[in-house]
Amino acid sequence: MRGHVRSRAGRAAAPRLIGRRVTLVPFGPDRITDRYVAWLNDPEVNAHSRRKGVHTTAADANRYLSSLRNDEHVLAILVGGEHVGNVKYGPVDWQNACADISILVGERAIWGQGIGAEAVYLVSRHLLTDVGLNRVHADSFNPAFLRLVDRLGWRIEGVLRERVRLGDYFFDDTVVSLLAREFRVIDAFEAPKS
Repeated sequence: MRGHVRSRAGRAAAPRLIGRRVTLVPFGPDRITDRYVAWLNDPEVNAHSRRKGVHTTAADANRYLSSLRNDEHVLAILVGGEHVGNVKYGPVDWQNACADISILVGERAIWGQGIGAEAVYLVSRHLLTDVGLNRVHADSFNPAFLRLVDRLGWRIEGVLRERVRLGDYFFDDTVVSLLAREFRVIDAFEAPKS
């Protein structure tokens, strides 16, 4: 059994996490650029987003960022110093030692290259080993996300049949998770040892 995880008061600083190809840094208002807003409004980027069909402005993105709770963090995904997407975790359920993780990779040119998998891996590692949570989880109807977390050892907990409606179609929503005792180091995502 893992040690007791204490609740956190106040806003903890967002971490800086470094992998082999990906660096995750706190996402702030300075990253809400025209390019970023274009990702939020790109139908292909948002094909599996519950925000689909919602036009987002820079002001909307700033409001969202300022509305986050103390136990929610958005991290910018950087590849070669270039912002290519975001990964978010929280809110953290301190009582039950778990947190939700979600991701948006806006730069379509890097899709399929493992960047999202490395970002989710780094956040999972941080929450399960550094913070001491027992579980990370997500729900998604995005086949690419489900393949990504499968590579990381996440398990399917259940399928909510036809839970998500987009237009005239309904999609299954799959609930997935990873427990601390199931976490495994993936050398391909770890920063090279100096």
